[in-house]
Amino acid sequence: MKLIGTKKILSISKLWKKSSEGVRPEDQQPRSATADHRSPTKSLLHHLKLTKFKINYAKEFGTEKQVVHYCTKYLYDFPTSYSTLCNRAEAYCKLKKYKKAINDLNIAIRLKPQRSTAWYLRGAIKGLKKSYTDAVYDLSKAIVIDSKNCLALKCRAYCYYMLREYEEALCDLKMVIILGCANESTYINKINIMKELKNLNNSTQRDLVDMGASSSVNDIKGKRKAAIQAHLEKPAFYALTATWGI
Repeated sequence: MKLIGTKKILSISKLWKKSSEGVRPEDQQPRSATADHRSPTKSLLHHLKLTKFKINYAKEFGTEKQVVHYCTKYLYDFPTSYSTLCNRAEAYCKLKKYKKAINDLNIAIRLKPQRSTAWYLRGAIKGLKKSYTDAVYDLSKAIVIDSKNCLALKCRAYCYYMLREYEEALCDLKMVIILGCANESTYINKINIMKELKNLNNSTQRDLVDMGASSSVNDIKGKRKAAIQAHLEKPAFYALTATWGI
C-alpha cells in the first residue's frame, strides 16, 4: 500500500464516503441528465470515471471483493477494457478464485496479445496451481514482450526451480539483480540455488569416481536424477504468493 500524506487520505476518504458507504448490490443511481444539466453522454462518462476511481481506490485502500464489484460494473459498459480485466483477474486470484481469473485473462490475451500484463498474471496463477511448465510458457511470453518485467522473471525463476531446472532459475535471478529489482529474498534464493547446483555437481563427480570409466552414461544420469529428487524436499526457494510479493 502506498504511503501518502494525511490530508490527502482524509480528502480521498471523504470523497469515497460520499460516493459509496461500501459495496452494495447496486450503487445509487446517478442523478438524471436534466437534474445536473448534463447530456446523456457526459452523464455516462462521469459515471464511468467515478467507477474507475472506485476501482483504483479499492485496490489501494479497499478489499478484493470491492475491486471485483467495481470492475464488474465497469466491464458491463466496457467489456473489452484490457486493464479492467487484468485488475479483476488479479483480485480473483487473491481471493483464490483461479478459474474466474484465468477466464478474464484468456479474454484479455485474445484482445491484446501484444501486451505483457495478462501473460504475466496468467503465468503467475498457473504457477500457484503448480502447472509449472504451462506457467513458464506464459511467463516467457511476457518476458519476450517486456524484457524488464522483473515480476515475470522472478515467477519464472520459481517455476524453473520447482521443475528442478536450476541453471535457468539462476539465470533469471541474475537478470533480476542486473535490472535492479532484487530484494532480500532474491539473494537468498540465488544462494540456495547455487548450493543446490554445487551439491549436484559434487554428487556427479563422486559418482564418476566410484563407478569408474566403465560405467554407462545412463547409470550416471540415473544417479544425478536421484540426487535431484533428494534435494527436492528442501525449502530452498521462497514460494510464489498470490500477493505478488515474490
